[in-house]
Amino acid sequence: MERVVLDVDLAMGAPGSDIDDGFALALALADPDIVLELVTTVNGNTDADTATALTLELLHRLGRPDVPVVRGATRPLVRPQARQGSLPADVPVREPREGVAAEAMIEIVRANPGEITLVAVGPLTNVALAMRLDPGFAGALKSLVIMGGVFEGQTNNAAMPGEFNIWCDPEAAAVVLDSGIAAKWVGLDVTLQVRVERAQALEMAASDRQFTAFAGEYTAAWIDHLAEIDEPGVTSCAMHDPLAVAAVTRPDLLTWRDAHVAVSRADLTRGVMVCDFRCTGSGPDGTPRPARPNASVAVAVDVAGFNNHFLKNLEAIA
Repeated sequence: MERVVLDVDLAMGAPGSDIDDGFALALALADPDIVLELVTTVNGNTDADTATALTLELLHRLGRPDVPVVRGATRPLVRPQARQGSLPADVPVREPREGVAAEAMIEIVRANPGEITLVAVGPLTNVALAMRLDPGFAGALKSLVIMGGVFEGQTNNAAMPGEFNIWCDPEAAAVVLDSGIAAKWVGLDVTLQVRVERAQALEMAASDRQFTAFAGEYTAAWIDHLAEIDEPGVTSCAMHDPLAVAAVTRPDLLTWRDAHVAVSRADLTRGVMVCDFRCTGSGPDGTPRPARPNASVAVAVDVAGFNNHFLKNLEAIA
């Protein structure tokens, strides 16, 4: 049984917003081999307050209001730009647990050394703050799974050269990469391959199961938004965050390669991951020297296996 803390920038339930984080939360609750012990929120897809309210609302929809939620960072570590979100009028504002996310992470990990897997599916601000506040935090984790980065390609988007989560706070990603824990990185190389088609979303929206209908409605709306704004003609959307959650109990669905990874914080290449699978580098005089792997990178995915895992578990949700 995997004891999990899930760090999210959840936006499912807000018009025109991404939905994969909501599916990630649902999968973490539905997987019988996961015990979800804490959810923390972070500025990313939307602002931290909106993400917190939507997370609490979704937990109520999923019949799990008992799962503690703690609000996290409202802006990146260095560049003080906070995302702006909008909470639908019909979503009640529920109060999360007292405290701040980084301290809540430290508390549960320190109380259970070697037992907690942290899954981060938003910008890494909360994770980096926990590592800065407690230098022993990373070493006390059982595992760290991150949805973020591009390792074998690029975004081909000059306005956002890095994958969104890393681009939002590359300084936080640098803290994580330098922390001493070799996290499992689930990036766009694999997440773009696992998708939900609009026809599937509409079928879900017509379901008599409450969460399925809700998720299907917002998934179809998100695909329509992508087709209109970002990706003309697209008929599907990627399940980025659920794949990271699936990696906790089904790492076999992914092919992993050890690597030494660094992240660019320069304006032109903000958030770009410099990935060395050879784990080599050079000293100041140009002499080759070994570089210790600081990441385990997902480079291939069993799409059919993930789909079976994802749908099988979601069937357990009303």
